[in-house]
Amino acid sequence: MSASSVPSRSLQPATAQSPLARPAAVQPRILILAVGSAGDVYPFIVIGQALRARGFEVTLMASANFEERVQRAGLQFISGLSQQELDAGIRDPDLWDPVKGFATIWKHMARHLPAAYSQQLALVREKPTLIVASTLGLTGRLLQEAHGVPLVTVHLAPSCLFSADDTAVRRGLHWPRGWPRWAVRLTLGLVDRLMVDAVVRPALNGLRANIGLAPVRRVMSEWLHSPQQVVCAWPAWFAAPQADWPPNAVCAGFPRMPAPTAELDPALQRFIDDGEAPIVITPGSAMAHGSDFIARALAAAMALELRAVVVTPYREQVPADLPATVHYAAYAPFDVLSRQAAAFVHHGGIGTSATVLAAGKPQLIVPFAFDQPDNAARLTRLGVAATVLPDSAPAVWQQQLGGLLEDPAVAKACATFATVMASGPAAADTIAELVLGTVSLS
Repeated sequence: MSASSVPSRSLQPATAQSPLARPAAVQPRILILAVGSAGDVYPFIVIGQALRARGFEVTLMASANFEERVQRAGLQFISGLSQQELDAGIRDPDLWDPVKGFATIWKHMARHLPAAYSQQLALVREKPTLIVASTLGLTGRLLQEAHGVPLVTVHLAPSCLFSADDTAVRRGLHWPRGWPRWAVRLTLGLVDRLMVDAVVRPALNGLRANIGLAPVRRVMSEWLHSPQQVVCAWPAWFAAPQADWPPNAVCAGFPRMPAPTAELDPALQRFIDDGEAPIVITPGSAMAHGSDFIARALAAAMALELRAVVVTPYREQVPADLPATVHYAAYAPFDVLSRQAAAFVHHGGIGTSATVLAAGKPQLIVPFAFDQPDNAARLTRLGVAATVLPDSAPAVWQQQLGGLLEDPAVAKACATFATVMASGPAAADTIAELVLGTVSLS
């Protein structure tokens, strides 16, 4: 479905009995609920900027560590999670387990769900509000049901959709080739009921009962999608719309936030300028258990006689003594760094994947859990990446990384998709128009 084919929807005005009734002259607010780490929040910052440029007050709610970045972007910020609470989740050893990861995230989310709902309800009672929610922004869906608040759901990766027509690749769940569609649908239904709903429903339905809503099932596969508008924040060539997607889903492209500065840290820039373009090694901003990942990537780089930049906020994951061919950085703007790199070795987060794709550089992806295996599979099919598992032998890492750098077909595919990424309208503008064209805030 194209953006132009989406009908505009208008909500009924609040009644005198509604807790959301208020004078019509009050300037409406757009409230963005961005749940997750940097790759999950940064796209919503640039979406917020596009909405603000269209004259709306925009407030973004995320964990406390994003406050400075959000305010620097010109948006209002509200903390939905303290730094201490975020650190507790990131440090949980089960967070990146391919089987236990989702239950681990939900364990930390569930305890904050009632407070988050109350906090957001107070905001929408202040003035007319439209909510833009990420996949895990489930409180936005509750406010839509309970109080008629307009809602647009924005998914950042195709694996957020339970599709039997284009089934996501997941670690720990391998789809045999040649399975009929009915078998895939049956298996997805069992996974949904036994592994997803079983985790989510108790806390969610407990809160629903407290606010006067009936229980729901198929929470992540069906209920969480806004019936007003679902935005798929990737291009159709990355994951094409399917018949079993939500009927109001629209592909809009990758919303990528430019770096706050066009310059790298001087020490990092000097390292880059002193030799051949390095490979960049990063396990992700929320990976606090990436020591083995970094060690294997560095071993592959050294075996291939490549220079390397390691980027992680967790210095303890990096060997204390690094050779002159390796530079450590706690942070670097990837859209700037990627243009000067030879390749990226990373976890497969959608934000990093899209940034490196736009820079036209090869990617060795080492997926842990969540959307990462599916992102890796899609990029590999495009010819711009190779995939290795975290526990693959170091020789496999070396072989795959060397093959990426030496294969002219990979270089050609990278250049092609970089050109594609540079063409067309900015995804954030497309998403902003979809958001504003979906509902009336009057």
